[in-house]
Amino acid sequence: MRLAYPILVAALSMSFGAVVFAADEKLDLPLRKAGLWDVNTQTDEGHGKRDQKLTMCIGEEAERNTVRMSSAENRANCPKYVVSKSSAGTIVDALCFYDDRKVTTHTELSGDFTTEFQVKVESSVSGNAPRTQGGAPVDVKRTILQNGKYLGESCGELSAGEAKTADGVKVVVQ
Repeated sequence: MRLAYPILVAALSMSFGAVVFAADEKLDLPLRKAGLWDVNTQTDEGHGKRDQKLTMCIGEEAERNTVRMSSAENRANCPKYVVSKSSAGTIVDALCFYDDRKVTTHTELSGDFTTEFQVKVESSVSGNAPRTQGGAPVDVKRTILQNGKYLGESCGELSAGEAKTADGVKVVVQ
């Protein structure tokens, strides 16, 4: 059974995209190495932490395209989008608007992204939910922690953009 499963990709793409430069395409964010990854994600919105473990197949082209698409979304919706480098990694600070919602994020990315990585996203969302979801007021503070460990080049039965949940369900992530 295959499910469309945007998990952290959507959440993180709001937080960090990449600035793409013309001809030689330089991305401001690190790309995960193509291959099989063990990815653990913890989300906390103040009502208890939720953990998710995936074994994920990252394809080089899909990874690059995800960063490109999030870049376009951030350019369209974020009057503030600042990517900076430090000795500890990459920092992204953004202020974005989606319909009637204001999203403020601070993202820290570290690791070499070839053998391991860590991502921490602290965000707040305020305003109103989309009219299709009732338009109710929204005020959410969220912390997302994600750690990844490279398992190897071969993805086995998974194709690029697919993952397997801890209970063995195959899902699409990119």
